[in-house]
Amino acid sequence: MRHLFAAFVASIVVFFWGFMSWAAIGIWDFAFSSARNETAITESLRSSLDADGTYILPVMPEGYGQAPINEEQKAAFESYEARHREGPIAMVFYRAQGGEVMPPIELVRGFGIEFVASLLLACILSAVPGGFSRRAYLGFTIALFASTACYGVMGNFMRMPLPFVFAFWADAIIAWTLASMVIAKMLPARLQA
Repeated sequence: MRHLFAAFVASIVVFFWGFMSWAAIGIWDFAFSSARNETAITESLRSSLDADGTYILPVMPEGYGQAPINEEQKAAFESYEARHREGPIAMVFYRAQGGEVMPPIELVRGFGIEFVASLLLACILSAVPGGFSRRAYLGFTIALFASTACYGVMGNFMRMPLPFVFAFWADAIIAWTLASMVIAKMLPARLQA
């Protein structure tokens, strides 16, 4: 029962941190740039993309990375490489249908995800012998590991802009370190065996 309560309180802290950092004070606003001509881009997306999904430009030809099987495929591979070198390179997260800005169900789902993650973190930290300092340190290390493994690797291989990667990386480390501190404080110290 303590795990559930500690995870619930940690979820509130993570949720509140996210609201404060992204919405209230906007410390990560630098991570997003504004397009000069939103209308033209939107119309181009509508006319070019058929379904929801993630699109990467330039489009990689089928079979790329393997030896070309004919001259036509070789030319397609060379064209792709030239377009990639020339740029632009883009990744588009696309949803054809619009929606409300931050609907309540999105907030509920977000809190649910944070609760499950906090519960998993509470289970890990409760197995650590020692008190607050040791558990909080381990929680920080887990936050650092997970953020680097996710955002660092994704930022590198998907060539995401450094400000975007840094904002999500730092935000996750701060949020989950705070959660770790809450959990470490709320769970009883465990004696070393």
